[in-house]
Formats: sequence, C-alpha cells, structure tokens
Amino acid sequence: MWGTRRGGGAMGQPAAPLMLLLLLLLRPAAPCFNVQPDSSTELNFTKRSRQCAELDWGHFQRQTRLWLSHNSIGALSPSSRVGPDLEELDLSYNQLQELPAAFLSQAWGLRNLQLQHNQLRALPAGFFTNATALESLRLEGNPLPVVPRTAFQASLRFLAVPCRCNVVGSILAHCACSQPNCTVLHCHCFTSHHDFLNATDFYAQECQGSVPLVAGLVGAASGVAVLVVVTAVVCYRRRKTAAAAATGTGWGKRESTTAHGQPRYISRAAEVGTAAAAAAPDYENVFVSPCTAPAATRGWTPGWQEERYSPQGPVDDDYFLESDAGCGDQPIYANTQRPIEDNIYIIPNQ
Repeated sequence: MWGTRRGGGAMGQPAAPLMLLLLLLLRPAAPCFNVQPDSSTELNFTKRSRQCAELDWGHFQRQTRLWLSHNSIGALSPSSRVGPDLEELDLSYNQLQELPAAFLSQAWGLRNLQLQHNQLRALPAGFFTNATALESLRLEGNPLPVVPRTAFQASLRFLAVPCRCNVVGSILAHCACSQPNCTVLHCHCFTSHHDFLNATDFYAQECQGSVPLVAGLVGAASGVAVLVVVTAVVCYRRRKTAAAAATGTGWGKRESTTAHGQPRYISRAAEVGTAAAAAAPDYENVFVSPCTAPAATRGWTPGWQEERYSPQGPVDDDYFLESDAGCGDQPIYANTQRPIEDNIYIIPNQ
C-alpha cells in the first residue's frame, strides 16, 4: 500500500510544471503597443518597442496618421487592413519581409506610405490597386526586384526606390509625362550609402552603358570559341594526315624512288590493314614511252623495247600499251578501288 501511494505521488509531481508551461504557451502575447480605446487619431509610436514579432492591427482602426518606425516589427497579423480614414502611415526601419495581400484593400484615403528600410522581397501585383489617393511612396532599402504597376496611381507625385538597375528599370516608363497637362512624377533612388539620385540619370549612367559592354564580351567569347574549334579541327586533320603518311594508310602511299628516277605509288581502298589487303599485289608505275623502262626490277625484258616497237605479251599476263609519247613523259599510276587478277592500264590518246 505504501509503495502504491509513493508511486502515485511520484507520478503526480511533474503534472503541475507541465500544466504551467502549457498555460504560458497558450496565453496571448502581450501587445507591442499599449493603445487605449479612446486614443487620438494621430499616434506616434516611433522607437517604442525593442522587439515586436507580430503586430496586431486591430488596435489601429480609427487613426488618420500613424508612425510605427524603428520598432523591430517582424510581421503584421494576416488579417491586417488599413482603414479608409488613414492618410499617412510610417512603417519604415523595421524587419518586415512581407505584407498581407489585402493590407491596402480599403486604403482609399492613404496619401503617404513609408516602407523604406525593411526586408520586403516582393509586393503582390495588385497590392496598390485600391490606394487611389496615393501621392508619396518610399520603398528604398528593400531587396525588391520590381515595383508593381498598380503603384503608379494618377495621384502619385513622389517615388523612391533602391538604386539597382532592375528596380529602376521597372519604373522608368512611368517617370516621364506623356500627356500635355500632366504632372511629372519625381522618381528617385537611394544608394547603399544613402546618396539621393535621380532615377533616370542613374539608369542612363549605370545601367544602359553595361548593355554594350555585355554584348561585346559575349561577342568576343563567341569569336574565341570559334577560333579554338577551327584550330582544333586543323590540328586534327594535320595529325591524321601525318599519321596516315607514316603508317602507309589512306588512298595513296608513296614508296621510295626506283632506278628509273620515278616514285612508285600504291593506291588501295578499304582493304588497307586487312588480310585481303596484305595478299593483294602492289601496283607500280607503268611506262609507255620507247625509253628505257625498269625491266630489271621486274626480272624480264619487255619485247616492246625492241627496235620494232611491236608490243609483245609478257609471260606474267601484265599488259602494256604502246604509246607515241617521247622520252621524259610522265608515267601512268595505277589507282583502283579493288585489285583484280588481270589489270589493264589504258591512257587516252595524246
């Protein structure tokens, strides 16, 4: 019995700390700002909070001017909506990475919006659609890629963005007045050193000049690549030709000069390097002039070298034709696709 009681007490002791921890987790977080129900319509809470993970916008429904800069606000509650009476809103110098898509869905009276120096990476395409009275918009100091087109309301007079080519390029078309009686929109950009520049001048000096440079670099790289390819092809063909000449492969093979002073050539087709090619006979120069021919190298004296110039058929069935060519004429070279048993060499009439 005593063991059972002690066991039950031991099991019951951790229950109280666990319940306390659960209550702490479920307790609503303290509001970032102490807003009274009858507070003024103009509230300045600049530098009032050191850490505000998520701001509950339900406390700001009746204000016309609201300053909330430098409060380390990390996010707005998903249901946050700007009231139709709010005219000026300052959320600059916080840690906002995104804003609810419908945050300005009722901002018909908003004229001045300051969102500079946050961590906004993108704004929805229709984010500013209902902010039809917007006159001043500051977005510098955010890693935004572009500014949504809906930001360029007819009432907009001042716009500030980061000095980056992609962002400035997205606003240039709206920074010039094309209508006869319209008011020019003043577009400016801020550098990382907080320098204030005209957006059009910045783009002309820093962005447009880089386009020809990039094009030139691409063209030069293409030219070098083509030159490398051509050089490689030429070197490959030269090496292949040299290797063919050294190994005796290819369409023509030049052998050593014979006794009569003329080189000997052997021409074969695809049989080179095969057993059939090794067994095939070589084809030599054939002389048809009455001058001295290399009979000694063949082991016999052609009868057509006799004074009667009457061609005789040699014993080995090789046939030679008589020609009217004189001494010093060039020999005929035997070039055939496939060696056959009987080879006849014919020259055209001179």
